Amino acid sequence: MAEHSTTTSSDEQPKGFIERGLHWPVMLVCMFLVSASFVIVTAILGAGSGSHMVEPDYYARAVNWDSERERLEAAERLGWDVRVSASGVLNPTGTRLVSVLLFDSEGNPIEEAIVQVICFANTQAHDRIEVELPYTSAGQYQTRIQGMHTDGFWEFRVSIDALREQALVIESLELGE
Repeated sequence: MAEHSTTTSSDEQPKGFIERGLHWPVMLVCMFLVSASFVIVTAILGAGSGSHMVEPDYYARAVNWDSERERLEAAERLGWDVRVSASGVLNPTGTRLVSVLLFDSEGNPIEEAIVQVICFANTQAHDRIEVELPYTSAGQYQTRIQGMHTDGFWEFRVSIDALREQALVIESLELGE
């Protein structure tokens, strides 16, 4: 009679990585690392210098929404004609000429107004330029602005204080060649 050994030989024991079931924890760790990498990369890109597209002091603007809306509708209600323009190309000194023409409801130029402009390229909304435009002649307020190097769409927020009234006009212009 043949004797059967009751001990198991080493050949019967699983030896491979997959046979021992170790691939499941490794796959879970890899999936976690990939997911965490996406979160970290998204956070870094979201906090980068070109991403500050959040409106400055947006909470105060939201609280004062009614008064800002009233200012946005004031120019139309008063019949003012407000035209915003900017030179399309930079001059040799690296500036652009920004101009605002301001006329009342009868087509007469509005003089002695305080005209303030906040402008920014839509792709770089965090780089805002704020300037007060001096009166030049016949309802025209203009100045050369440094720092408007980016071509493309720009937003101009023109705040006007004239004739005991306040108005806000928002224009979008495409600058460049």
